Amino acid sequence: MKENFEWAWDEFQQVGTDYESEAEVAVYDKRMRELRDIDSENHFILNLLKLPDTDCNILEIGVGTGAFIRLASTKCLNAVGIDISPVMLKYAESKNREAGLTNIELKNAGFLTYDYPKQFFDGIVSGLAFHHLPDVWKAVALKKIHASLKPGGRLILVDVVFDWKDETPEEYFSRIVEINTESRSNFVNHIAREYSTFDWIMTGLLERSGFLIESNTCPNDFLHIYCARKI
Repeated sequence: MKENFEWAWDEFQQVGTDYESEAEVAVYDKRMRELRDIDSENHFILNLLKLPDTDCNILEIGVGTGAFIRLASTKCLNAVGIDISPVMLKYAESKNREAGLTNIELKNAGFLTYDYPKQFFDGIVSGLAFHHLPDVWKAVALKKIHASLKPGGRLILVDVVFDWKDETPEEYFSRIVEINTESRSNFVNHIAREYSTFDWIMTGLLERSGFLIESNTCPNDFLHIYCARKI
């Protein structure tokens, strides 16, 4: 938001893990690539977008190390990546230069503060960033995202979203903490202090914002991948 309303959410406040140097980000990037198949995950997300063949525009919110936006830039005319972390942006920019990519624009902004162009993007992606917003501000962000997509454009939202079904909350949280053994302490902090919501709330937020949910996959009881099309 460009206006300085006293009631506005400060999305630049620190929530979750912070990185103070590009060297720390490089260590994080290396560790994640050892734990996950980042390239396959990014190809999967890119395929979900079903982009037109030429002259398309993509936005990534929470660009992080920039791995996805670099892949996406090879398939589109304009690729924009935003992040609230200047350190992440510097790291991503250095990787973009190494790859010789010239159609990526990086900006220091977030879900609420980015100046979204109207009906400009064919696809918008956000991975593991939406939980930094409380639900009220998730709704505000989705309104902005919806307005910035072209008709029929898709939002791919990857995030930690909870659904304890027939378990008690205590049983559910204890179980998923043990699933996430590679970063257990970070996940404990996430559950205790961050703003992940319920699946039924996320579904409602997307639908009330004007999206049709084409798919909602959840491979491990807490990480959801929503593919939502603007209608």
